[in-house]
Amino acid sequence: MFAPPNTTHTLSPAPGRTLSPMTTAPDHLLSALDTLRNRAAADPTIGTSRVRIERLGTVVAMLKRATADCEPDQLASLDTLLADNTIGHPDNPTSVLGRAAAGAYRTLPNGRPLTAATTRALMDGLADLNRTAGRPPYWWQQRGQRPWSKHTLTPMQPGAHRALRAALSIPYSDTRRERFRLRNLATLELLWDTGVEPDGLSAADTTALTPDCSHITLTFDPPGRTEATVRTVRLGRAARAAVRLWLPVRRQVVAEHLVAGPDHPANQALLVTLRHSTGTYDDGRPRQIPPGLRISPQGLRDSYAGTARRLNEEHRGQTGWPVPTDLYLITRGGNADARAHARRS
Repeated sequence: MFAPPNTTHTLSPAPGRTLSPMTTAPDHLLSALDTLRNRAAADPTIGTSRVRIERLGTVVAMLKRATADCEPDQLASLDTLLADNTIGHPDNPTSVLGRAAAGAYRTLPNGRPLTAATTRALMDGLADLNRTAGRPPYWWQQRGQRPWSKHTLTPMQPGAHRALRAALSIPYSDTRRERFRLRNLATLELLWDTGVEPDGLSAADTTALTPDCSHITLTFDPPGRTEATVRTVRLGRAARAAVRLWLPVRRQVVAEHLVAGPDHPANQALLVTLRHSTGTYDDGRPRQIPPGLRISPQGLRDSYAGTARRLNEEHRGQTGWPVPTDLYLITRGGNADARAHARRS
């Protein structure tokens, strides 16, 4: 059965906020939010990925919880709920975004504010809903008004790139350390030269490279509202050299540890694991996972971060140091350098 159009729905207010009993959300407004979410997801320019569609649902759920803190006139219609003076900005603690950023509308309240990245995701989702509703853009949609995660504020600088490249160009006599060095060097130069995200590099196969290693085809899926694209990028001299040093090592590791060998179609990951790890079978029994398998994006990040922290300590006080411990900063630094020098045009 459907409720009458004038039925209202009472929601719990944000912790610490006392509201008038009249602050209720009309059922027709909640239904309008669901309809708007479905329209936005069906828009081919908005519903471009599963993550983006899920974000729409998260934002609508947040808005429904936020109605408990809205004044009656802000709940008059979908237009008044999505209005600038209702949605506000994370810096305005009395607005929807201000209370959301403070953590008031978490599914499981824990008293902690949202991270800058989560707040930005909510704002991106609100922009999508606002656009679907046919409303003018929010003022904060202009460049620089939405927060970034603190760890992405400062991209790697060219001086830090040169310093890290030099440190990773010194060979080790120990075979195990030498393999990790060459994988880190290839990772550094590919991220800097192509501007691909760490996830895109982790997903790459050796077949993405041309035989002379002069070009590589990668999937680019930057954070935010951009649709994933496949592009072929020309590699510079340093990246070509790093890849050529890494490929024989990669092939040897796969040949040593995987029965099917390096020529099997399933064993073509460009960046592979270099140590044994422990996993579990479906029944819970432990099992050993051999090296030579595709390294996960998180595994790639963790491996690089450990190396970067060690090198930062070894080179403390030297020019170009410390270097970032986050791979994404290498991507952003490479993109900034490419724009500055008109590369990848």
